[in-house]
Amino acid sequence: MPAPADTPPALRGLVDAAAALVRRSSSGRVILARTAAIADAAALPGADPELAARLEQARTEVSAPLRPAEIERTLKAAWGAAPRRVLDALDPEPLAVGPAAQVHRATHEGRDVALKVLRPGLAAAVRSDLALLDLLATPLRQVFGAMDAGAVLRELRETALDELDLEHEASTQRAARRILRPVAGLVVPAPVMDLCGPEVLATELLEGPTLVTTRPADPAAVARTLVAAHVTAARAGLALTDPRPSHVVLLDDGRVGLLGTGVGRTADRSRVDAALQALLHLRAGDQDAFAAVLAGPLGVLPAAEALQAYALTGEVAGELLTGRALLDAAALAEAGRRGGGQVRGGLALAAAARPAPADLGPVRSVAQLTALLARLGAEEDWGALILEAA
Repeated sequence: MPAPADTPPALRGLVDAAAALVRRSSSGRVILARTAAIADAAALPGADPELAARLEQARTEVSAPLRPAEIERTLKAAWGAAPRRVLDALDPEPLAVGPAAQVHRATHEGRDVALKVLRPGLAAAVRSDLALLDLLATPLRQVFGAMDAGAVLRELRETALDELDLEHEASTQRAARRILRPVAGLVVPAPVMDLCGPEVLATELLEGPTLVTTRPADPAAVARTLVAAHVTAARAGLALTDPRPSHVVLLDDGRVGLLGTGVGRTADRSRVDAALQALLHLRAGDQDAFAAVLAGPLGVLPAAEALQAYALTGEVAGELLTGRALLDAAALAEAGRRGGGQVRGGLALAAAARPAPADLGPVRSVAQLTALLARLGAEEDWGALILEAA
């Protein structure tokens, strides 16, 4: 997927380098497959009619079901004993098959659990591929001239390795469950720590359809719960970085089950609070206060460029942040179209930007959550909802 011919040279170089990296690496195909499960291809900026088919092809290529013998070997290696000696029962049919892992229903000590098993060999393949990230250093510097590209790439490597360590995911999910207890109507499954290891995650099983197959009776209520969960976690210092349709379970009692909370990154709480303050000023139409936050507490742009960022943000986001608006694929596509008309102004800001590497987690969280909310097609005052959740 090369950049369009009219793309400015520096940005075209970055897009083409990233596309080449995806083609050359096995983990790149996993990234494409996971993108297919997260985003509506029609809403992606610059999407062509073949994009959805390409993403789906990538998903199919890397999501073949694991054989029962592979699941057996991984569990035995993790537990030091055959699964039949540890579990009361193990369903050989998977509940879910993904590019990175497969999930099975099991029973342990009389309780139903979900077992997430990492694909054999994936962690080693990704570790090998991470060396290729250095190919992005030069094109990143050409677009983001003031950014510490080396620090950003180190954060990307650390994130990739953490997401392949299911024992780390279990610990993070336990912390997320504690943080999110105050969110009304939300259920985060508890990890079963005795069964968890680097290649196995065990949690209590939540029964119900997900947003992959089912539209909720009250999409706006689900949207409000999801926003509250992600804002609450971020303000507590944890960015939930993998919201996706398959992670939202619609429970029989009307509550929302949230899976995948163990995939997260540490968030700087002071920076999260500063970003929320910037949103408050944006909604109030106070460009000077907005720019002061970007140039001061966040330090992502010099003062002059921060003022320009106010105008560009308002132009691209429109009512999605400043008033009541329908958030769906069409709304995202329209925001992408407006953003496409601001490429040169955006590149000028990018050249002066100094994002902190730790901001990557919260930015990814917001981007994926927005794509997830768009699938619900709800109408809300999204900016007000975010600030209320804070």
